This record gives sequence, C-alpha cells and structure tokens, in this order.
Amino acid sequence: MSAPQAPLSERLKTWGNAFLHFISSALFINNLLALIGATLVLILFVSWWLRCYTHHGQELTIKNYVGILHEDAREDAKDHSFQLIIEDSLFMVGKPPGMIIAQNPVAGSKVKEERKIYVTITKQQADMIPFASLPMMYGKEINVIRKILMQQYKIDCEILSERYDPGPPNVILEVIYNGDTLINARRKSPKHAQIAKGSTIQFVISKDVSESVEMPDLVCQPLSEADFLLKANRLTLGDLHLDETVTNRQTAYVIQQDPPYSAGLIATKGDTISLWLTQAKPARCPDNGPGNGNDD
Repeated sequence: MSAPQAPLSERLKTWGNAFLHFISSALFINNLLALIGATLVLILFVSWWLRCYTHHGQELTIKNYVGILHEDAREDAKDHSFQLIIEDSLFMVGKPPGMIIAQNPVAGSKVKEERKIYVTITKQQADMIPFASLPMMYGKEINVIRKILMQQYKIDCEILSERYDPGPPNVILEVIYNGDTLINARRKSPKHAQIAKGSTIQFVISKDVSESVEMPDLVCQPLSEADFLLKANRLTLGDLHLDETVTNRQTAYVIQQDPPYSAGLIATKGDTISLWLTQAKPARCPDNGPGNGNDD
C-alpha cells in the first residue's frame, strides 16, 4: 500500500518554504538584478535611438548674435550645434572689439545641425586706406560711388546736404571726412589723406534742377499778378507788409520783395517770398511790364 499523502496545508507550506528559499538565494537575486539592469540599459538605448532618429535632419532656428561679443556667442552657438566662423573684422567708433555686427545666415533662418555661421566682428584698431587709392569721386554719381565704397572698401556714405548745380542731379560736389573738406570744385586730389576702414564719408551732392527755379522779379507788379507768378513757379506767398495807403490788396503794387530779385538768382520750389505793398503804382515803375526790381 502507498504511503498516505500529507495534508494539503502541509504541502502548501512546504512549497512556500521552498519558494522563499529560492527567491532569497544569491543565484536568484543576482539573476534578477542582472535582468533589471539589462532592461534599464535596453530602455535607455531605445530612448536615445528614437531621439536621434526623430531629430536627425531636423531644422534648427539660428539665433540673433548681432550685438553680442564673439566669445559669448561662440559658446551659445556650440550649445545649439552651430559653428561660428569669423569672416571679416571692421573698426567701428564706439563699439568694443570682438562684437558681432553681421551674421550669415541671418537670425531666424532654418538650418541643419553643425551649420557654420559666418560673422563680421569689430576690431581694436581700424585699417587705414590711402585716399588716393579710392575711386575718383568729384562729379561722379553718388549711388555708383556708394556701392563701390561699401562693397570694396567697407566705407559708409552719408549725404550731408544738397546744393543746386547746373549739371545733372545726384552728382558729388564735395567730399568731407571727419569735418575736413577733402574734395570740392577747387581741390580734387587730396594728398596723404587716410580713411579708416568702416568709417563714414560725407558728401554734398547736386540737387535736381527740376526743384530749382529762377527768382521772379515781382517789384512793380500788382499783387494779383505777383501771386500768379509765384504759383506758376511753385513758390509760396509769404508775409504781406502794407503801407498806410493800401485799400485793396489785390490791386496794390509790390515795392519790395524778400528774398530780393537778382538776375540769375535761383530759388527752390516751395520757398516763401515776402512782399511789401503800396496802393498806387510807383513813379519809377515802367508803364508796361515789371520794373528793374530796385528799391531806390
């Protein structure tokens, strides 16, 4: 006869003790820790691979580095997977050396990782350019000279003023640097002058002839005629000075104007002309047409 089986509770107790003995053994614990470690490594590897896969070829936005010192910008660019390359350096008055003043590509551009950003920075001292090596400027069109100076010499241009000249408009009449007139109608070849690269040259240029008119002679004209001539020449009627005889402005005669008339005098359209009036036609005025414009 077979031996009688132990009660179920005894068998469960025996199995439980055996299971507890197994899971508390060094072999089980070492294998469990190895499995957990392998699982964590696998999870980290899969996360890294997915991040690399999803970000590979992703476009990044370039920051604005203009106005930032190159050393600071280089560290920031490195953190964003960019490379800063110094392409040029210029001296600029009032700017500390090493400051970025231009970048290519510009801020906001979408680029790939490791893209090179070419920058122009300020330098400690300016490179000096002999004025004699610059293109001839007097009598040349300002926009042509501006383009050459900016592109080839990194020199900025500023129009200081405009002046009437019988020649074509926008032609250089004077060249001024640091307050000194280097070129005008009498001096066209300055010697030994040096221009700092990155600095500014000022110009006086010719004014559009269409904006200039000859000053009309209004003396001895009744106000109605004088006003018509002013409007025809696109000039503005200014202050009216009436003597005690004036009873009707429109029929009163001009005895003086300011600015005064002079043969060949040029006015700019829109200029204001003031008039002095008297009621009766002065005896010195001719019977027909304007007088000679003199007050005496």
